[in-house]
Amino acid sequence: MRPLRIAVLQHEAATGLGAFAGALSDLGVECETLETTGGAALPDPAGFAGAIALGGSLGANDPSLGEARRWIRNAVLCDVPFLGICLGAQLMARALGGSVEPGHRPEVGVHDLFMTDAARHDPLFAGLPRRLQVFGWHEDSFTPPRQALPLAGSIAYANQAFRWGATAYGLQFHVEVRPDDLRRWAHVPAYMRLLEAVGCDWNALADALRAATPALDEVAHTLIERWWLLAVGAAAVQQRIPA
Repeated sequence: MRPLRIAVLQHEAATGLGAFAGALSDLGVECETLETTGGAALPDPAGFAGAIALGGSLGANDPSLGEARRWIRNAVLCDVPFLGICLGAQLMARALGGSVEPGHRPEVGVHDLFMTDAARHDPLFAGLPRRLQVFGWHEDSFTPPRQALPLAGSIAYANQAFRWGATAYGLQFHVEVRPDDLRRWAHVPAYMRLLEAVGCDWNALADALRAATPALDEVAHTLIERWWLLAVGAAAVQQRIPA
């Protein structure tokens, strides 16, 4: 049997899968990167066992991401398992009828995440601590679409994670980002402007992320492995597993 294939929606070269890449490789998952801002039409989402939309410095309402929003909407409505990270979560919320707007203040660096009661019974979040550390890097916020199930929030932003349907998730936060990823982000002007706006020191930010890495690794592997199990189950039900 050939490996199941997932689409990875990438909005800029500096942003990648981070720690998710190794975990997916260990699971034998085949990833196909789809660049969303090049103007080309994206392939049919039904050809993939699942999809991950990465973060990025663009806004979810940016006209250049119109094709990505349409693709995500089609994928989720066709029951393709989906995982949106940061900008990817905002795109998912926007594509399904929610809204994305500037937040009251940026959220940058390691911070606490608090689970909702619903998260205790969620396939991805069940059994995780009610309070855990994640990494944030955003200045926009989203209002989840109708029928979405809120799963987590932070002190600064009530909407940090939600599920829509059985297998589509949006995560405003990062558990996959590592100091190597930050080094690439240093070449993205919008990221540097955000860092200056909040007055964070780059080295201190990297040190805090490095210190949080053991805990982040555990959560990252748990979330991506559980999401992949959902994708495998959905692929089997819908006969998307290639012979």
